[in-house]
Amino acid sequence: MGFARSLGITYGVMAELWALKDGLRLASQLRIADICVELDAELIVLLLNNYSINNLMLEPLLGDCRTLLKKFHSTTIQYIFREANQCADALAKFGATLSSDFVNFVNPPPVVEDLLAFDKAEPYCNRLIST
Repeated sequence: MGFARSLGITYGVMAELWALKDGLRLASQLRIADICVELDAELIVLLLNNYSINNLMLEPLLGDCRTLLKKFHSTTIQYIFREANQCADALAKFGATLSSDFVNFVNPPPVVEDLLAFDKAEPYCNRLIST
């Protein structure tokens, strides 16, 4: 299962939180018990793992995500590099082009088929760092 959402113009952190909320809601509806959340937004990982940091602008969505996370038997939230999150990135870009607000996918849309095949082949991606 997958999804894409059209959010209009918003901040990247807000888009990431909306995607997390939608993903957690979908996983909950599918009755998934254990979940590992991988985010390429390090700030959100920090906010989710540290309840003492408050951000009034993000709090409503952040609170929804925290509430949804409690529905799972076990959860892991971790930061990953953007290169390891290419399917999510492609779906986010696809969502920005949608005419409807939200779309669920039972089968992967063409925009991610090659990326999923690449993931399935289990290659690794070097992260280039220039000095």
